[in-house]
Amino acid sequence: MAELILAPIALSLAGPSIALTFAEAGRYIKAKVDQYKNAPSMIINIGTFGYELYSGQLSQSLELVNWAYSQDSIDVTVKDMLEDQIEQLRLGLASVDRELDKCFDECGVLKRSYFLTRGSRHLKATRKELEQWQQSLFRTISLIEMSQRIVPDPLLLTATKFKTTPDLDGNDYHILEAGSHIKCAKGQILDDGLLREVSVITEQKHKMTTGITEVKEIATCLSSQSGRTAAPRGVLKCLGYREEPLELVFEIPNESSKLRTLGNLIQADLSQGHAGRRPLDYRYCLAHQISETVLSIHTLNRVHKNIRPDTILMICAQSQDFGTPYMTDWTMLRKINAPSSMVGENDWQKDIYRHPRRQGLQPETRYNMGHDIYSLGVCLLSIGLWKPLVDSSDGVLRPCEEYRETALRLKLIRPEETDKIRNLPLVNGVEKMRLVKILMKPTITDVILSSMAEYYLPSQMGLGFTKTVVNCLRCLNGSFGDVKIFEDNSKQAVGVKFNEIVLQPLSQLAGLMGAIPESSLEP
Repeated sequence: MAELILAPIALSLAGPSIALTFAEAGRYIKAKVDQYKNAPSMIINIGTFGYELYSGQLSQSLELVNWAYSQDSIDVTVKDMLEDQIEQLRLGLASVDRELDKCFDECGVLKRSYFLTRGSRHLKATRKELEQWQQSLFRTISLIEMSQRIVPDPLLLTATKFKTTPDLDGNDYHILEAGSHIKCAKGQILDDGLLREVSVITEQKHKMTTGITEVKEIATCLSSQSGRTAAPRGVLKCLGYREEPLELVFEIPNESSKLRTLGNLIQADLSQGHAGRRPLDYRYCLAHQISETVLSIHTLNRVHKNIRPDTILMICAQSQDFGTPYMTDWTMLRKINAPSSMVGENDWQKDIYRHPRRQGLQPETRYNMGHDIYSLGVCLLSIGLWKPLVDSSDGVLRPCEEYRETALRLKLIRPEETDKIRNLPLVNGVEKMRLVKILMKPTITDVILSSMAEYYLPSQMGLGFTKTVVNCLRCLNGSFGDVKIFEDNSKQAVGVKFNEIVLQPLSQLAGLMGAIPESSLEP
């Protein structure tokens, strides 16, 4: 079976299918090993190798192989090395698959005599070859990265181009908020031969999951966007990236007096009365500005993949109380047509902002622009309610009261669970976790959120805003017309529909309230 999955690789290395095909083969090998009963550790290790092909560092390395093979600047000798290494991997996986079939019967029970006399020896030799292949691939990738860095990189912020200025306690950075991915700092940057003082935020990346090449590509994309004469709203100026630590560096306006995430702002306002006493016109304006930023990302032929209130930074000038929104957390930014890793995370607090088919450890479908628009819809719902969708009022995290009541109203919860759900804050910890898992099943989250919007938003934000939110939440169910525009990654078709269904209605709402001023915070 693995040989059949990998058959296209034998025909051509070029094309985006390499990483996806090996990921599929890795899943197959891992699933095959998992079904065996009392498998020896040698075979369990082979299953771990399969997992690395679709979810670990090997997966990232194979995506880099795709990239390298498409670059004219990569020497043909290096490409030949990569082609040989890919063929070695293909043959090795096919050999492992055949040998596993010989070592186990149809019921998944080890054929002990064959394994002891021949199977273990063959598998051990093949596993050693795969380990040698892995080391060889990593050396080739290091060679590629070194060759690319020989050419001066204007976005690489070396110690001579940028350095942070320690605060009074000797710290180079301070974390924006507890648990935040954003660090704030002051520093000096060499700009056109002159040193100037800057205030910055940084987003550090983990080298095990994000390579230097990927960070450089993100920095190149964002700097080209923020460096334009008329930079779009919501994208901070990207100064470049650093290698130690591996991080992106963004400049924030000098006149800024306060930085906080939208999630923190909404949470802090809970004690201030209805909607935190925030004017309706500014909430319309906020929704419009964030939507503009999402369109700007898609116009760049990119998807953000992580839109939620905690990744939206509110920057206030001295004269502002509300602030201007900027998108952050660019870790997952990728080209619209790039291969999707199909690897998620088990975190319901983030999954509540994700489309059901993109939730959990193994998302069901590759990411497209519609998934960004869905996440935007969930953010707009939170802005309309001016409440966090994750309730942490007593220190225990759970879906907000409106979410729970909607699940009960729609009868999506079994009758015997009704009273416990309604009184969730009083339920003990273990039981509360079980009930939260029931409430956050991917099969019901989008139904609950759409119904929440239709039930609660009309009286708070009006029918026009409600319709816009629901259209975002249902964009992959036909509210934007033919869903094929998302499957085909048709940037122009999606952009036209987004402007018509989201931006124009929000612009009209904000315009009627006189709430689309020129921001005083453009960097």
